[in-house]
Amino acid sequence: MTKHQRVVKTLAVVVLMAMLAVACGGGSDEAAADSDTTQPDLSADGEDAGGEPAPIATTAPIPLVSDDAAEPTVAVEPTVAVDDEDPWNVDVLYVNDDVVLVPTFDAPNGNQTTIYDINTFDNIELEYPLLAETAFGNRLTLLAEEFDDSGNWAKVLLPVRPNGSTAWVQTAFFTKESHNYHIIIDVSENTVNVYRGEDLLIEQIAVSGRESRPTPVVRAYIDEKIPGASLSPAYGDWVLSIAAFSESLGTFGGGMPKLALHGTNQPELMGQYVSSGCVRVPNEVISFIADSVPIGTIVEIVA
Repeated sequence: MTKHQRVVKTLAVVVLMAMLAVACGGGSDEAAADSDTTQPDLSADGEDAGGEPAPIATTAPIPLVSDDAAEPTVAVEPTVAVDDEDPWNVDVLYVNDDVVLVPTFDAPNGNQTTIYDINTFDNIELEYPLLAETAFGNRLTLLAEEFDDSGNWAKVLLPVRPNGSTAWVQTAFFTKESHNYHIIIDVSENTVNVYRGEDLLIEQIAVSGRESRPTPVVRAYIDEKIPGASLSPAYGDWVLSIAAFSESLGTFGGGMPKLALHGTNQPELMGQYVSSGCVRVPNEVISFIADSVPIGTIVEIVA
């Protein structure tokens, strides 16, 4: 890593952690300001009256840096898919250890693009460079939607708003792996089903978003696993961050309203619509899911 890369990485971590401190240190109505006129009454244990954990911002925009920081030092050839005939097989890109910033493009060998987080509720667009390290110190994971004929470029889902945003990236920045795990969250039934291929691994009644803050219907993926105890007891044993966002909130806890599948300290609420958009399951279930599925697992939220 060059001196310039170290400076960029340090700046990124400082800005991200500052954002986290704002989000985690409060618990007031101001910290959860959004378009909903009725704000939750956050209690001392980090939950609102409906059992919602105090807001935790998972991402934050930071300044762009020069393209020099984005050059990979090792090229990794794409690997062969596990089973091309499996309709659930997906290709996941795990960023290489020497990468600091991933440049994005509008096409293979096309023009470099600037990513924006678009907050339509507050009419705010913020530049959002694709950092190789998350706010929680995990490495960036992207879901590949397609590859060009050379295999040197991949069209990927981006962890930014609006949900479903895509861009092209160079595969040399990543190591590719394939799997067929997927999670289907049915908000009409409040169920979470976890599969490997066509095999059902677990089915669970869940908690999802209340009427004013519904869990959005979206196709996304798990982009990181975070021990729940490191955030709040209300998140249970694990937080499986989903690369998608609430479509009814502009901000949440001072940051972007990121979705997650996580545990809970109120299992008696299973089957109810009381969250701000996240999906909750009992702790033994979230632990099973966290142990069973890899980062990059498809999450289909349906209604």
